[in-house]
Amino acid sequence: MADAESLADVANNIDDISNNLRNRGLGVISEAYEQYQKEVAKAEALAYKGEAGSMVMEKIKELESIFAKVTQNDIKDLPMFMKDSEALKKTAAFAALNAKHIRFGDYKEALTLDEFTKAAKKFMNPDYEEGSDRSLVESVNSEQSAANEVFNSYNWSKMGAMFVSLGSRVAPSQFLYGPLATQRRRVAPRTRNVDDTLGTQGKTTAQKVTVEDIHTDPEQNTSHMVRSIYRNLVEKSEDDRLNFYVFFLNPDSFAQSVENLFYISFLVRDGKIRLDSDENDVPYVEVLDDEDTVDESAAISHHIATFDYPTWHRLIAQYNITESFIPHRDVPEDEGFPASP
Repeated sequence: MADAESLADVANNIDDISNNLRNRGLGVISEAYEQYQKEVAKAEALAYKGEAGSMVMEKIKELESIFAKVTQNDIKDLPMFMKDSEALKKTAAFAALNAKHIRFGDYKEALTLDEFTKAAKKFMNPDYEEGSDRSLVESVNSEQSAANEVFNSYNWSKMGAMFVSLGSRVAPSQFLYGPLATQRRRVAPRTRNVDDTLGTQGKTTAQKVTVEDIHTDPEQNTSHMVRSIYRNLVEKSEDDRLNFYVFFLNPDSFAQSVENLFYISFLVRDGKIRLDSDENDVPYVEVLDDEDTVDESAAISHHIATFDYPTWHRLIAQYNITESFIPHRDVPEDEGFPASP
């Protein structure tokens, strides 16, 4: 019984020792991640200058070695993986900051001049091979035409288009000088403006206008014509209803028929007359008495009528209209209407 208890104590001691060692290992790795992020933060000054190219590679290798300790110790704690993710994110931001501020000639291990030249040739000529450089040197030494042929195998316009689209430099326009045939502008002699108000010429004054001169014809006044037509309808209409075509058509003037339609629209709008159609769909008008009230709940509608010269002739013949219900107005009218069909 005593032996069993002693074995249990030994096992517990071994577990305690392993847990202590494990916790100590976790603490060391955690401190390594924290120290790593501090070093990356201190090196940001070099990244702003674009001079941290070699340090980026060193920090990536250092981060790989720290993560190797995590895998070797079989650590599966989530906080430790979160620290590794934060460190990797910090390294990526550090590398991007350095790449943003890097200048040509400072690439060092990141990009050499030969690598840039080969990539540029491959971009301009997808069929480019490294061995063609040697043939170019040999062709230069042997024959200039062959060298020009190799040189022209590269699509330089493709490189120029990429430079214009990505660069911030304004594209030159000197190549347009020939086709445009620019010519220097000649300065024309300036003419001196002379003030003619200081001369001895006779002065002119505006013509004096009297009230009689600005008196307008009543027949040209819209409100006057609307009242006149309404008065004429009340006096001459014997029936309650009057055929609408007989009311507004003027057999002697198409223009005045159109004008009558315009004036009648005001009477309908103001509720002086009603425009409706009978059982045969023939439109008619009737005068509304003062006792007649307009239903305010009724829907308000707006109608647009089409009236042309052939329709005017047809309606006059259909309803045998020989005299205008609305008196004819003796005013000059436009001529040149089309002949009746």
